[in-house]
Amino acid sequence: MGLRRLKNEISFLDLDLGVHIPRRKRGSSGSAITKRSISMMECATILIAFSNSVTHVLPSAYLPLRTTNTKPITERKPISERKPITKRKPITERKPRKKRCKQTPFPTTPDMPAAMRDRIGEMGAYQIQLAIQKQLQDTDMNKNHGRLSFPAKKLKVDFATEEERRVLKQQENGGKKGMNVMIVDPLLRESSICLKLWKIGSGDSYCLMTQWNWLVEQNGFKSGDHVQLWSFRKDELEAETQTMVSRLCFAMVKLDATTASA
Repeated sequence: MGLRRLKNEISFLDLDLGVHIPRRKRGSSGSAITKRSISMMECATILIAFSNSVTHVLPSAYLPLRTTNTKPITERKPISERKPITKRKPITERKPRKKRCKQTPFPTTPDMPAAMRDRIGEMGAYQIQLAIQKQLQDTDMNKNHGRLSFPAKKLKVDFATEEERRVLKQQENGGKKGMNVMIVDPLLRESSICLKLWKIGSGDSYCLMTQWNWLVEQNGFKSGDHVQLWSFRKDELEAETQTMVSRLCFAMVKLDATTASA
């Protein structure tokens, strides 16, 4: 009887708050009909009866858990099996950055040493000209690069002929063709090296490569050394045409205190 009475008093649902609000019954004159209030015992009886009437609600213990993580939960490894945490080295133990070579111009522009001039003179050298005097940089010592580069705009003389520049600009196997030239190193030894013309930065640069790493090792070049690159020519007999042709050659001089006073 108490449950039926409670249901009769619940007349509408407050949509804003989501709770049931009982409505008072009104008489024919519009005034609310007053009823006696429910005692605590009656209220408890009604609530017990209402809870017993709801049979389709499952206890929370039997409801399936809603999980968003589909990955299987793995057990944590014991502390003895975990990888040790590597501590970050303090700043004092870290390797210092390699300092770049400071640009220090050589005080003078010495002439070619007499020993080098005599050596290339034996070959019949002519048009002997100083092409460039430069300080070797870290990029020149980089074995992965394997080249000595010098910008064309910094040359004291343009040693290449029109025909040689045309050959240097030709493409071969996706790169510049290049040409083999003879070079005399500071130890007065002859060797062959490849001369190429590359676009580096905003301008063209000549590069001596292929045997450059070997020259560095044999002559003990290091970053910061000052060197001179001299160009000269000598006549050779071309096998195909059996005619004499003028070949471009180079001579490299390493500058030190003795050459500075020469």
